[in-house]
Parts: sequence; C-alpha cells; structure tokens
Amino acid sequence: MAQITISCSIPVDDEVVSEFLHKYVVHSRLGVARKLRMGEKGCFYTCSLYQDEYAKVSRLIRRMLAFFESKDIPLTILKIGAQDSWDEVDSKQRDPWKISPQALLALLDATPDGDVQAALST
Repeated sequence: MAQITISCSIPVDDEVVSEFLHKYVVHSRLGVARKLRMGEKGCFYTCSLYQDEYAKVSRLIRRMLAFFESKDIPLTILKIGAQDSWDEVDSKQRDPWKISPQALLALLDATPDGDVQAALST
C-alpha cells in the first residue's frame, strides 16, 4: 500500500490552522503549532492508504486538502510505495517523492486492485 506524509510547504503561524489540525489529527495544540512553524520539515500527518480504515482516512485527507486550499497554504505531500521505507527519502532532496494534491486525490479515488495503476505511480 502506498504511504503518504503531509506537511506545509512554508512555515505557518496561524491559530485557526493549528486548531483545525489539533481537532482532526489529534496532536496537542503546541505540537501542531511547532510542526506548522517548521514548514516542509514539520510533517503533521502520515498514513498508509487502502487499509482497514480507508474510508475514514480518505475523508480526513480530503477535508485537509480542501481546508489548506481554502487558506492558500501550499502543502508538501510525499508518497512512497508499499515496499519502500521513509529512511530512503532524502530530507534535502524530496522531489522524487513529491506528489501534488491532485495526484493524492487520484490515489484516493483509485482502489488498490483497480485499474488506476497510473495514479499509484505518480
């Protein structure tokens, strides 16, 4: 199963954003605020797609993408494959693992055994 992480592409210091993430990602307010101020290095959400709670995860990710888009806050989304490890991701050169919010939505619309293999390799 594909695995993703989400962080803000830029440092963010906004109480409304912190409160949103505190509510949906269940981190402490201080922890969320600290991760947001870290920008791209402050990953606030990580998950594997297509597991038991896929419907719940999909709804949460869609909610997050819509929220950050409404705030004009760019996101950095990294995706690795099921056989990959986050240790392989170079923190200084993340481009090979970056995907756009649209590509993530395509992943969410795909099924692991479906015909949308192109979305999984984006």
